[in-house]
Amino acid sequence: MPALFSHFVGRATSVRDIVHGGLRNMLQRRLSSQAADDLQLLDTLLMDVELDNAPDQRSNLFQDAAGKLLTSFIYKASTQGDQPSPAFKFVWHSFAPPRVKLFAWLLTKNRINCKTCLVHKNLLQHATCEICGAADESADHIFSGCSFVTTFWHAIGWAPEGIAPVTQLWETLTPPRIHLDVAHPIIILCCWEIWKHRNEVVFRGLEQSVGRLVAACKESARSWVCRIPRKNASLAAKWRNTFDM
Repeated sequence: MPALFSHFVGRATSVRDIVHGGLRNMLQRRLSSQAADDLQLLDTLLMDVELDNAPDQRSNLFQDAAGKLLTSFIYKASTQGDQPSPAFKFVWHSFAPPRVKLFAWLLTKNRINCKTCLVHKNLLQHATCEICGAADESADHIFSGCSFVTTFWHAIGWAPEGIAPVTQLWETLTPPRIHLDVAHPIIILCCWEIWKHRNEVVFRGLEQSVGRLVAACKESARSWVCRIPRKNASLAAKWRNTFDM
């Protein structure tokens, strides 16, 4: 119920407080039609909830004897197996900065806040791309379909038709000059800078500029060199040659 959650203004509370006191006084005074429908549905579901005075009994495979969550166990369980996720390797094995990795992970899960996503959450009324105005702004449109971004890909010598869907970005066809060892980080870097440029245009009112976007990619590429281990000088050299155009 994302629409209802977006209207929540109260503090974290217990299920017991909600069951006995209701949720309405924890929401904004005016609700959207979708939020009002969600609230009515939730109230109906809560009518069937019965609580007793017995203490809670909870169990979790990923907690210690004191009930503390062991995040290291969760991490190991999610990264081990016979069929590792290609998205996991693509994102978390790269040398991108942590916040860029988080963005890339959300992107490969098609979970970034593009306009089609916000319309689906009933937070926007329309999803038209503000960069080109020619189509709805889905994640795939932002990074490979928009006329502006296809111009950018051409400007750095990449074929726009070779950019894979966001849920399979690691399958993007890179130019021959891009060494395989740096292919994944450079894909992530370009997508990150495209997203930042899009936000500058949409939220700060800046003019769209392929030149500014290319310059931002080059600057980020220079700053990311320090994230490559010093012992891997050959990888650093390949990375420095990425944006020598």
